[in-house]
Amino acid sequence: MVRDRDKPVLLMQGHSEGELWALDMHPKQPVAVTGSDDRSVRSVQLHRRPLTPSRSPGVLLTCCSPVSQALEDMTEVVHIKDRKEVIHELKFSPDGSFLAVGSNDGMVDVYAVAQRYKKVGECSRSASFITHLDWSVDSRFLQTNDGAGERLFYRMPAGKLVPKEEAKGIHWMTWTGVVGPEVNGIWIKYSNVTNVNSVDANYSSAVLVAGDDLGLPITFLLKIHRKYIGHSAHVTNVRWSSDLQWVISTGGADHAVFQWRFLPEGVMNGVLEPLLQGDAELTFSCR
Repeated sequence: MVRDRDKPVLLMQGHSEGELWALDMHPKQPVAVTGSDDRSVRSVQLHRRPLTPSRSPGVLLTCCSPVSQALEDMTEVVHIKDRKEVIHELKFSPDGSFLAVGSNDGMVDVYAVAQRYKKVGECSRSASFITHLDWSVDSRFLQTNDGAGERLFYRMPAGKLVPKEEAKGIHWMTWTGVVGPEVNGIWIKYSNVTNVNSVDANYSSAVLVAGDDLGLPITFLLKIHRKYIGHSAHVTNVRWSSDLQWVISTGGADHAVFQWRFLPEGVMNGVLEPLLQGDAELTFSCR
């Protein structure tokens, strides 16, 4: 704090207490939304960085609708309690019609946005708590990861299980799940399913960013992986900005929100030029 004529001037504000886990990006604007155990939801303009706090009864996750009108004034749209266990993950469908909500009792509830979030489906085949959700481009399918390391596919909105063979041709709008052959490279030797907390894919540049319990946001491209030091504790979440120019990472215990600038000049046809330059570590592949 700096005092000017006995009036405090705020230089910095952020989350405090417990851990910071919740992070999502506005689908069109350079805005990040975070939430933590300090019972606040905060939005930040990536370039200007002023924070807008809003009180909430404990926040472990956030999710932005493709429409995102509620972000204008951070008002509560609806309050629903269908599960006794903690809600661990939620995502809107790409067309904005549905909201999928994954809880620690292994269930995913599906709500229709236009019907004031009426429950219209349920995914119930996971044996452990839900950790990650991703919608298909056409909003017809949902893939889930759970705490046991199982990956399942469902037809939306009813929640009918889809066999893995039938799911091979599905195009996913986002890739934030940590399970599957597509992201095998994020797992180092002797690691377990809880060591990597979050990933996010940049399809256009063929780059995957991951956050792990070692406190390192890591980028992957083919056989290259780079580690970036900054957080003092485990990285709980990572997300690309809507324009794919920034990566935002959150630290669980340090309560920090980091902005990492992505410099795509070295990306040529899906291959990084620094392959044989710099300190790129050629150890494992994300393919």
